[in-house]
Amino acid sequence: MWIEAWTLAIAVVTAVSCALCGSLLLVARKSMVSEGLSHAVLPGLVLAFVLTRDYNSPWLILSAAASGMIMVWLTQVVSRSGLVDDDAGLGIVFAGMFSLGILLVSAKLRNTHFHASCIIDGNLALAALDRLEVGGYDLGPRSWIVMSVVLLVVVVFVTIAYKELKIGIFDPILAGRFGLRPTLLQVCWLGVVSITTVAAFDVAGSILIVALMIAPPAAAYLLTDRLNRLLIIASIIAILSSIGGFYLAIALDVAPAGPIASFAGMVFLFVFAFAPGRGFLAAWLRRSRQRTITSELLVLEFVSQGGEDPLDQICIPHRERIRILKRLRQKGLIQAGVGELTLTHEGKLRLEDAFR
Repeated sequence: MWIEAWTLAIAVVTAVSCALCGSLLLVARKSMVSEGLSHAVLPGLVLAFVLTRDYNSPWLILSAAASGMIMVWLTQVVSRSGLVDDDAGLGIVFAGMFSLGILLVSAKLRNTHFHASCIIDGNLALAALDRLEVGGYDLGPRSWIVMSVVLLVVVVFVTIAYKELKIGIFDPILAGRFGLRPTLLQVCWLGVVSITTVAAFDVAGSILIVALMIAPPAAAYLLTDRLNRLLIIASIIAILSSIGGFYLAIALDVAPAGPIASFAGMVFLFVFAFAPGRGFLAAWLRRSRQRTITSELLVLEFVSQGGEDPLDQICIPHRERIRILKRLRQKGLIQAGVGELTLTHEGKLRLEDAFR
């Protein structure tokens, strides 16, 4: 039971850390950078492990974070050349670096537990068994401690630099006029994102990292347009996704990474469908109302012109036209005159208000 509790705790802190970083990427329109970072850190991770042969070495995190920042820098260099789009530049760079990492894994780590399946799926199911002991005292799972420290760093960084991040992400030109150095600020928060990706890599794997950095922030974005609320809602959705996915994994008797990612995706689909104001259903109802209003105003305009069979000039199906006329009569906007339809006083006011 304690293993399950620790595994869930590791999943929760990892999910919240990724969701906070993913929220910054989302509002900066750089969500796919999470995909690139989760792959581009691999060469640095492997090189550091080959040199140290200690997967607990801090050099792994530093080397992998440096690899991620190199990916960001190369992407900006390729994009600024103007020869390819931003997305294409990102795809070229992270695909090349990930391929290099896979080659290094296949060539140098063939006989170790650091293999390709851990890169993709992570090691969340067994993370609670890797304990951190200091002076003979068991402090808990190493992954939980590392991700808790990373979460603390992310929260402190976002809290302290919140105003600077807000203006630097949404209006870099204005931030530059205020002397905030938006380029340096971007490097700093991308560095935090890179460190979070590296720390979560061994636990979550590349697939879950991308899912947690995109799905919860994207769902939160459909529920609010304020950055502070987005950060909070994304964290809540990440917690719910990790808990729901964890118990789904227990029910299916599978590794938790896949179910957590799937649960996050299902939460996003639910919010995408039913979010008030921005959800698919709300947008469909809004478009339906707009079409209805437009059709009614079009019919009122043609009726106001009078003449012989004015409604035959409207490009609206006959059955739909009949329904519109019935609805307008029920609203008291039109009335049947001698051989033709006429507007009532309310109908004339409605038409005047619409085109005023």
